[in-house]
Amino acid sequence: MKIAHTKLLIRGFALLSIFHAILQLPPGRGELKVFLSVLVMMLTANDCLRPLYMKRRPAVYQGSFLLSNVIAGVLLYNVYSVGTQAVMVLLLAEVLITDQQIPAVLLTVNAAAFAAALYAGGAGVSDIVPPYFIMFAVIYLYRKNLQEKSKVELLNRELKTANDTLKEYSDRIEELAVTKERTRIAQELHDSLGHYLAALKMNLEFAGKTAGHQPDKVKQIIHKAHDLTKESILKLRQAVTLLQSSLSGRAFEQELRDIFSHFQEAGGIRFELETDAAIEAEQPDVKHCLYQSVQETITNAIKHGHASYVSVRIQKNRNMILAHIHNNGSACGTIIKSNGLKGIEKRAAALGGEAVFSSGKETGFDVKIRIPCKEE
Repeated sequence: MKIAHTKLLIRGFALLSIFHAILQLPPGRGELKVFLSVLVMMLTANDCLRPLYMKRRPAVYQGSFLLSNVIAGVLLYNVYSVGTQAVMVLLLAEVLITDQQIPAVLLTVNAAAFAAALYAGGAGVSDIVPPYFIMFAVIYLYRKNLQEKSKVELLNRELKTANDTLKEYSDRIEELAVTKERTRIAQELHDSLGHYLAALKMNLEFAGKTAGHQPDKVKQIIHKAHDLTKESILKLRQAVTLLQSSLSGRAFEQELRDIFSHFQEAGGIRFELETDAAIEAEQPDVKHCLYQSVQETITNAIKHGHASYVSVRIQKNRNMILAHIHNNGSACGTIIKSNGLKGIEKRAAALGGEAVFSSGKETGFDVKIRIPCKEE
């Protein structure tokens, strides 16, 4: 827009200068004055209409440009003034600035019109070439400046678009991270507190049944229930503060036996555990996945299946860890995946593995987990 305004001002000044030069012609040349005035009006009209054909009809545009250069050359020959020189400069600028590539034909037309007008007026080569070269150099440098400015503006727009896109991605990632943390906390609450509350319920029920004839045993059960309550509170704090991200650092097998101990003192449940010693050297997230899966499966076996026997076997076979958790609780015809079972699947899938659930016809429920690992 600024370039258009500048061209309009220069064109207006050029017209005033040309008309002033025409009026300064000798009084006896009235017909020439009229002729030149008509040429000025034709030039103005042609220059104003030419942009309309620039893209739609290139041949008409080129013809219009040729006509303007011929008229400008005639004016330059008859009234050599600042105005006629300004018109030639505007035409040269149109060639150099308008198109991405400089059209050689149109540039040649402009140079020829300029040189012919001055040469016909008696100017020599030294009076023609240097001025035209200076005009060309100045306008060409201005063209390069506009191109660089255009590139910078384009890069700024692309950068802004990239920044906006990056911000959208960042907001989305932040949203997903928050959702993931909420899901993880919910899973931790379900797995940890669900296990402890199920064990606490079982111990209290056993205490109620034996209160009349085994008072010493009841005291032990109440003490155990008290310990389970404290551990439940601790697990709740860990989950809320996001501290429950890995095991406590003790031996993996001992962590599993602690799960068994939560139910054993209430009596009636038998546990078997077989673990490969190589599991101790696995990554914390792998052991955490196995620990939570065993804990959830045992809780479900006792709470829903009323199992009296649970076996846990975890082995490492080359590049695969295999876990098989079996209980003799009641069977289920159709396995409906609760949050706990879905959590087992998600944890295994996050490590590139899988979890499969199956049930016997009358009794028994099995959980089989496969997790890939590095081969020793």
